[in-house]
Amino acid sequence: MVRWLAMFTLALANQKGGTGKTTVCVNVAAGLVRANQRVLVIDLDPQGNATVSLGLRVQPEQPTTAEFLLGQVRLEEVMVDSYLGDLSVIPATPDLAHAELEMAGQPKSQFFLRRALQRYQEVLSGFDFLLIDCPPSLSLLTVNGLCASQGVIVPVLCDYLSLEGLSHLLETLEQLRRKLNPHLEILGILPNMVDYRLRLTEESLQLLKERFKDLLFQTEVRTCSRLRESPSFGKAIFDYARSSVAAENYTSLVREVRQRMKKLTGRTDSEGREGVVSKK
Repeated sequence: MVRWLAMFTLALANQKGGTGKTTVCVNVAAGLVRANQRVLVIDLDPQGNATVSLGLRVQPEQPTTAEFLLGQVRLEEVMVDSYLGDLSVIPATPDLAHAELEMAGQPKSQFFLRRALQRYQEVLSGFDFLLIDCPPSLSLLTVNGLCASQGVIVPVLCDYLSLEGLSHLLETLEQLRRKLNPHLEILGILPNMVDYRLRLTEESLQLLKERFKDLLFQTEVRTCSRLRESPSFGKAIFDYARSSVAAENYTSLVREVRQRMKKLTGRTDSEGREGVVSKK
């Protein structure tokens, strides 16, 4: 595994839009905080949906992911606290798209995020998890997120086009692992927004189980109207509708994420923080 950061680093990625990737990122982050973990979310999507979903509004003078990637601001200047005490965010705005263009013309452009994070190991050692919300594409920003990560979670819908795109994505991840980040592992494929009212759902889930076996999370996140509403209130599902089926699903998913990370790295959450400097 990647040894230059003490905490677990996970990317949320799928080149297909509409898979609920940002929602998964935000609610897994909040679920980890509920499990007494300290979490940093990096919004690597110019749409800034993870930023907004956590109740943050970026002011014009406020530095964002774009400036951090380009080395124009320090981590301490760009990192902001969310409404959850142990969940911090590096926010994003559409300016990130311009930063991507600037990165593209420079050598080793795939490693801007990794290099930026390496400069602040002492600050980052105060966190248990770093979650990176990647754009819904295989862009340079997504590649940067994957090159800075130990693991990747791939949310997928139970429909034909999503399953077709998933095979292509997994091939791309394998190529990236061979050429750019040999430490990257697929933590799991997550059946997301599962709706058993649709006839295709059970067939698709069975196909996922047959083709991807242990790569598939045992947890399924069911479709839930309260989950769709929660981003507009800037809250995770645990704080917006804690008794909903989605909150139950995410509690189970967070438990499985921690178990898989322990198996992947051979250590517990707390072991990643032994002897490190506290964030607070």
